[in-house]
Amino acid sequence: MKRIVYFDACIFIAWLKNERRNDPDDLKAVQQIIDKVKKRELTVITSTITQVEVAACKVGKPILSKFDDLLKRKNLQRISVDIKTANMARELRDAYNSASFKSKSNTFTPLDAIHLATAILNRVNNFYTFDNELINHSNSNKIYNLTIGKPPCELSFL
Repeated sequence: MKRIVYFDACIFIAWLKNERRNDPDDLKAVQQIIDKVKKRELTVITSTITQVEVAACKVGKPILSKFDDLLKRKNLQRISVDIKTANMARELRDAYNSASFKSKSNTFTPLDAIHLATAILNRVNNFYTFDNELINHSNSNKIYNLTIGKPPCELSFL
């Protein structure tokens, strides 16, 4: 069975912009996952809102075409936001923006909540992001045992 992981929009943005990261292995790990996608060894899913987030970065047409080419692959699946996803996103955001959680981290944005709900509803175990606020919630009871973290540089488990 092929492994399925979720990419938050910031993963694509960092890869496309070739962002300078504190950990040089961050982009290496992203590239390894993308290489596995290209070899059809792995499936990555993301929300359709990722396209809007990437386009908002104004990376230029040549770089956007690199992203568009990647999106054409059948094992890079874009999941549309439907009523079920929107309802779960609202519940997640409400729960984490409540007074009992505010001391643990900053609030979830609506886009963060949509990404998390999309991953949960599609039964993804690994949610990859560079967003430290989201990483701080990994394996929280409210996040349905979803493992949230940076992409691993060593992909032997895939």
